Amino acid sequence: MHSIAPYSLRCFNPYSDPKKGEDRYAVLDKIGQFDMYQLFKAFIEAQGDKFKIVEATQQVYRFHGMKFYDEKREMVGWFEAGYYGVKNNIIDIETGNVDFEKLQTNAEIIRHYVRFYIPNGFDEGVALLHNYKGGGIKTLLHDLLREHFNKVTKRTFQMNPLAYKKAFKVWEEAVTKEIKLTKFMGMPDITDQLTRLGHKEQQLIVKPPNRGKLGKLKDFFKPGTEEYEVVEFLRPHCAQIKAVAELDGKKRTFTIGRPAEEQICEIIVDEDEVVMVAGNPEPVSLHKWCTSLLQEFVGYIYPGLKVKI
Repeated sequence: MHSIAPYSLRCFNPYSDPKKGEDRYAVLDKIGQFDMYQLFKAFIEAQGDKFKIVEATQQVYRFHGMKFYDEKREMVGWFEAGYYGVKNNIIDIETGNVDFEKLQTNAEIIRHYVRFYIPNGFDEGVALLHNYKGGGIKTLLHDLLREHFNKVTKRTFQMNPLAYKKAFKVWEEAVTKEIKLTKFMGMPDITDQLTRLGHKEQQLIVKPPNRGKLGKLKDFFKPGTEEYEVVEFLRPHCAQIKAVAELDGKKRTFTIGRPAEEQICEIIVDEDEVVMVAGNPEPVSLHKWCTSLLQEFVGYIYPGLKVKI
C-alpha cells in the first residue's frame, strides 16, 4: 500500500527570549542571514547522483530527479533508500524458486516521492513524504537535513507530523467506509462483536453489510456511541485500529482509539487518480494528485490567506 504523510517544516530558535518579544519560530526565508529553501536546495544539489552510506543504521540513500521551482519555492523528486547488512534469498512467488541471493552488501532500494513547500513570509512549511507498506524515509531524511541545517544556522530544524486537529473538523461528518485491524490477536467471541459493525474479511478489514453503513467518523471518537464501544473492545486486541473515511469522493485514514485532536493524517494513494505501473505510482499522475493534497493542507495552515500552489 502506498500513502502520503504530511509534515510541518519549522525553525526553532533556542536562543530567543519571548519576554523580549522575540519569536521562538523564525520566518523561513529570514533565519538570520539564511533562507531555508535556498539552504536545502544547495544541500540537495551538492549530494550528487551516487548512493551514500549511513553506517550507523546500515542504510543507503540518494536524491534522484529533484526539481526546484524557485518562484513557487517548491522542490520535488525522489529520495531512494534501502537497508543492507542481512543475507537472504529473493524468490519468484509464482514458482517458489530462488531468483537472487541477496548478500549482506546488497540493499533493496525503494523510491519515495518527496515534496517540500517552503513559502516566503511564513514560519511554517509543508513536506509530503511517500510511504510504502507503512515504511517511510522521514527519520533518515530529517536526520540529514537537520544535521546540515543546525550546523549552518545554529538553530533547530523541526519536521513534525502534521496533526489533523483542524482538518478533522472538516472530516467529522465523513462516512466511515471500513475499519482496519493491524496485528489483530483473535478471541472466541470476535464474530459476535464485529457483527455489530459489519462483516470481517480475510485481511482483517471490517466493511459495512450490504446497504448498511459503519456510521460517521466522529462517532468512533464520541464516548457513549456504539461505534466507540466497539473500538474500546477491540483496542486491547490490536496493535492499531484505523478507520477509512470518505468525503466528497476523497478518502483519508485515521487512527482511532486516540483523541481526535491528536490525529496524524495518512493519505492512501487513490488508485482511481494515480496510475500504478508495476506496483509503483506513476510520477506524473502522483505529482498531480499530490498537488491537490498540498493545496488542501496549505489551506488549513494558512486559513483565509488564499495561498495558491
